[in-house]
Amino acid sequence: MNKLLCLLLLIGVSPLLVAGQVKYDHKIIAILPMKTAFIKYASVTDSSIKEYRALELKYGVELQEALYHVITADTNRLLVAVQPWEVTDSILKRAGVDFLKLPYLNMVAIARLLKVDACIVTTVNPIIPMRGGARGAAIGGTPLAALAASLASGAASQGLTNLMTKGNKNFYYTLVDGKSGEDVWSLSDEVSSEDLALSKEGIVCSHKMFWRFKKRFPYCD
Repeated sequence: MNKLLCLLLLIGVSPLLVAGQVKYDHKIIAILPMKTAFIKYASVTDSSIKEYRALELKYGVELQEALYHVITADTNRLLVAVQPWEVTDSILKRAGVDFLKLPYLNMVAIARLLKVDACIVTTVNPIIPMRGGARGAAIGGTPLAALAASLASGAASQGLTNLMTKGNKNFYYTLVDGKSGEDVWSLSDEVSSEDLALSKEGIVCSHKMFWRFKKRFPYCD
């Protein structure tokens, strides 16, 4: 950590420096549930549209929780406080906020509702399904492969669609300032078949999945 950051932290300021050296005084931020698009409704042959949306919500919250735990794993190296994800979701639910519409809502109003200075908004582009043998071949002998295989086995017995990622830029993160509503930092990230496996039973994340985010996020020293 450089001397300027140390000085600013000592006086209670958590700066974010962006183009033009604009400073944002963020002391607490929230990680919002992610907007996922891992599957298309047509690929879930045994589900109603309601069940499909529930699955989108499930994945979005699971990824939100995973990102929160990665960011807060070492609070001594954090330059800002992070609102517990459970608190964030509880407030949003009580206010009747539709998690699936979060990226399109007014972030100034959302930040005010959550009583935070900025929000991390994440959207996930559609990811190509890979079925059956392609799954095992793609992820090889990694620990994730073993866990994904167990999920696949259980899901297959119920006739569920198993999905996993195909490498491309599909995770888009944005840090939105709660006062101005401006996007003050963003990152597009590639998630490979070794990072993530999906099924209707749940989501399996590599422990390294959000490390790239953490290395680039300005509030993770």
